[in-house]
Amino acid sequence: MFQKVHVFRVKPAQELLSEITRYCREHGITSGIVVGIIGSVERARLNYLMELPGKYESVQYSGPLEIVCAQGSVALKEEDLIVHIHIQLSTQDITPGGHLAEATVFSTAEVVIGELEQQLQRRADSYTGLNELSD
Repeated sequence: MFQKVHVFRVKPAQELLSEITRYCREHGITSGIVVGIIGSVERARLNYLMELPGKYESVQYSGPLEIVCAQGSVALKEEDLIVHIHIQLSTQDITPGGHLAEATVFSTAEVVIGELEQQLQRRADSYTGLNELSD
């Protein structure tokens, strides 16, 4: 199924989403599945889809928070690399989850991406107003 599996670490104080994007660019990954992410973050901003077309609200969370799970995709929208991740975080009291907008790593984040042979593509969808995976 996967052409190659990439496993790497994002270090403390680094921004999780931008480091995953940087890794993908550096290693030529333009199509893949984010199989999982575990670790912890010191703070995160998650987006929640509230209305169509494409109206989001953002919520900031302060930690440290454990990364319980995360998954997503790596695709191209024309020439632009799109890394799309949904994540669940936890403390002793809460377990928020949503669309990852940004997060600063606390101790570590272990990332697993399965690189695909076929190219995933995203296109603007007129109904949702979002960049959806296309057939």
